[in-house]
Amino acid sequence: MNDSSLPFWIVRIPTPIWLVLLVLAALAIDWPLQLPAILQHRPTGVALIVAGIALSGWARLTFRRQGAEIFPWSDAHSILVASGPFRFSRNPMYLGLVIVGLGAALVAGTWLMWLAPVVLFALDNFVIIPHEERSMQRTFGESYAAYRVRVRRWI
Repeated sequence: MNDSSLPFWIVRIPTPIWLVLLVLAALAIDWPLQLPAILQHRPTGVALIVAGIALSGWARLTFRRQGAEIFPWSDAHSILVASGPFRFSRNPMYLGLVIVGLGAALVAGTWLMWLAPVVLFALDNFVIIPHEERSMQRTFGESYAAYRVRVRRWI
Protein backbone atom coordinates (compact mmCIF):
# COMPACT_ATOMS: atom_id res chain seq x y z
CA MET A 1 0.00 0.00 0.00
CA ASN A 2 1.34 3.44 -0.83
CA ASP A 3 0.40 6.65 0.95
CA SER A 4 -2.09 7.71 -1.71
CA SER A 5 -4.15 4.51 -1.68
CA LEU A 6 -7.00 3.75 0.68
CA PRO A 7 -5.85 2.31 4.01
CA PHE A 8 -5.76 -1.40 4.58
CA TRP A 9 -9.04 -2.82 5.80
CA ILE A 10 -7.11 -3.68 8.97
CA VAL A 11 -6.72 0.04 9.77
CA ARG A 12 -10.45 0.62 9.31
CA ILE A 13 -11.32 -1.80 12.13
CA PRO A 14 -10.91 0.09 15.43
CA THR A 15 -8.32 -1.35 17.81
CA PRO A 16 -10.90 -1.99 20.59
CA ILE A 17 -12.76 -4.23 18.12
CA TRP A 18 -9.50 -6.04 17.31
CA LEU A 19 -8.94 -6.62 21.03
CA VAL A 20 -12.45 -8.01 21.53
CA LEU A 21 -12.12 -10.25 18.45
CA LEU A 22 -8.75 -11.59 19.59
CA VAL A 23 -9.97 -12.29 23.13
CA LEU A 24 -13.15 -13.96 21.84
CA ALA A 25 -11.14 -16.08 19.39
CA ALA A 26 -8.78 -17.17 22.17
CA LEU A 27 -11.73 -18.05 24.41
CA ALA A 28 -13.57 -19.88 21.63
CA ILE A 29 -10.55 -22.01 20.78
CA ASP A 30 -9.49 -22.52 24.39
CA TRP A 31 -12.90 -23.42 25.81
CA PRO A 32 -13.36 -26.80 24.09
CA LEU A 33 -9.68 -27.69 24.56
CA GLN A 34 -9.66 -26.78 28.27
CA LEU A 35 -5.98 -25.87 28.18
CA PRO A 36 -4.29 -25.38 31.55
CA ALA A 37 -3.22 -21.95 32.73
CA ILE A 38 0.46 -21.20 32.12
CA LEU A 39 0.65 -17.84 33.90
CA GLN A 40 -2.35 -16.60 35.81
CA HIS A 41 -2.86 -13.98 38.50
CA ARG A 42 -6.41 -12.69 38.50
CA PRO A 43 -6.02 -9.72 40.91
CA THR A 44 -3.14 -8.30 38.86
CA GLY A 45 -5.05 -9.01 35.67
CA VAL A 46 -8.09 -7.10 36.88
CA ALA A 47 -5.87 -4.20 38.00
CA LEU A 48 -4.25 -4.08 34.54
CA ILE A 49 -7.65 -4.11 32.83
CA VAL A 50 -8.81 -1.18 34.96
CA ALA A 51 -5.53 0.71 34.41
CA GLY A 52 -5.62 0.12 30.66
CA ILE A 53 -9.22 1.30 30.37
CA ALA A 54 -8.38 4.38 32.46
CA LEU A 55 -5.38 5.25 30.26
CA SER A 56 -7.32 4.79 27.02
CA GLY A 57 -10.23 6.76 28.44
CA TRP A 58 -7.98 9.62 29.54
CA ALA A 59 -6.43 9.74 26.08
CA ARG A 60 -9.86 9.65 24.40
CA LEU A 61 -11.09 12.44 26.66
CA THR A 62 -7.99 14.49 25.82
CA PHE A 63 -8.71 13.99 22.11
CA ARG A 64 -12.33 15.04 22.59
CA ARG A 65 -11.37 18.20 24.51
CA GLN A 66 -8.88 19.16 21.78
CA GLY A 67 -11.33 18.35 18.95
CA ALA A 68 -8.96 15.79 17.42
CA GLU A 69 -9.95 13.00 15.02
CA ILE A 70 -10.06 9.53 16.53
CA PHE A 71 -10.00 7.51 13.31
CA PRO A 72 -6.60 6.06 12.36
CA TRP A 73 -7.49 6.15 8.66
CA SER A 74 -7.95 9.95 8.61
CA ASP A 75 -5.94 11.55 5.82
CA ALA A 76 -5.81 14.94 7.51
CA HIS A 77 -5.80 15.94 11.14
CA SER A 78 -6.97 19.22 12.65
CA ILE A 79 -4.66 19.27 15.66
CA LEU A 80 -1.52 17.65 17.02
CA VAL A 81 -2.38 16.56 20.56
CA ALA A 82 0.65 16.65 22.87
CA SER A 83 -1.03 17.15 26.24
CA GLY A 84 -2.42 14.75 28.84
CA PRO A 85 -1.13 11.21 28.34
CA PHE A 86 0.26 12.24 24.94
CA ARG A 87 3.11 13.94 26.85
CA PHE A 88 4.67 10.53 27.63
CA SER A 89 3.29 8.29 24.87
CA ARG A 90 2.37 9.11 21.27
CA ASN A 91 -0.18 6.27 21.40
CA PRO A 92 -1.71 6.05 24.88
CA MET A 93 -5.03 4.69 23.55
CA TYR A 94 -3.24 1.76 21.91
CA LEU A 95 -1.00 1.33 24.95
CA GLY A 96 -4.07 1.19 27.20
CA LEU A 97 -5.68 -1.46 25.03
CA VAL A 98 -2.54 -3.61 25.00
CA ILE A 99 -2.50 -3.30 28.81
CA VAL A 100 -6.15 -4.43 28.86
CA GLY A 101 -5.12 -7.41 26.71
CA LEU A 102 -2.31 -8.25 29.13
CA GLY A 103 -4.78 -8.04 32.00
CA ALA A 104 -7.18 -10.40 30.22
CA ALA A 105 -4.28 -12.79 29.64
CA LEU A 106 -3.42 -12.75 33.34
CA VAL A 107 -7.05 -13.36 34.26
CA ALA A 108 -7.43 -16.33 31.89
CA GLY A 109 -3.83 -17.49 32.05
CA THR A 110 -3.86 -19.73 28.98
CA TRP A 111 -1.24 -19.48 26.25
CA LEU A 112 -3.91 -18.69 23.64
CA MET A 113 -5.06 -15.70 25.68
CA TRP A 114 -1.43 -14.56 25.96
CA LEU A 115 -1.37 -14.41 22.16
CA ALA A 116 -4.12 -11.74 22.10
CA PRO A 117 -2.03 -8.82 23.46
CA VAL A 118 0.98 -9.95 21.39
CA VAL A 119 -1.05 -9.95 18.16
CA LEU A 120 -2.72 -6.66 19.11
CA PHE A 121 0.67 -5.05 19.76
CA ALA A 122 1.99 -6.32 16.42
CA LEU A 123 -1.08 -5.03 14.57
CA ASP A 124 -0.82 -1.62 16.20
CA ASN A 125 2.95 -1.29 16.00
CA PHE A 126 3.51 -2.54 12.45
CA VAL A 127 0.29 -1.65 10.59
CA ILE A 128 -2.01 0.87 12.28
CA ILE A 129 0.46 3.25 13.94
CA PRO A 130 2.78 3.55 10.90
CA HIS A 131 -0.25 4.46 8.77
CA GLU A 132 -1.21 7.16 11.29
CA GLU A 133 2.35 8.43 11.56
CA ARG A 134 2.63 8.94 7.80
CA SER A 135 -0.60 10.92 7.85
CA MET A 136 0.51 12.99 10.85
CA GLN A 137 3.85 13.71 9.20
CA ARG A 138 2.12 14.90 6.02
CA THR A 139 -0.24 17.11 8.01
CA PHE A 140 2.08 18.63 10.62
CA GLY A 141 5.56 18.30 9.11
CA GLU A 142 8.30 19.62 11.39
CA SER A 143 5.98 20.00 14.39
CA TYR A 144 5.21 16.28 14.28
CA ALA A 145 8.86 15.39 13.63
CA ALA A 146 9.84 17.34 16.77
CA TYR A 147 7.07 15.64 18.75
CA ARG A 148 8.30 12.22 17.59
CA VAL A 149 11.79 13.06 18.86
CA ARG A 150 10.40 14.27 22.20
CA VAL A 151 7.83 11.51 22.90
CA ARG A 152 8.27 7.77 22.40
CA ARG A 153 5.82 5.68 20.38
CA TRP A 154 4.76 3.52 23.33
CA ILE A 155 6.36 4.55 26.65
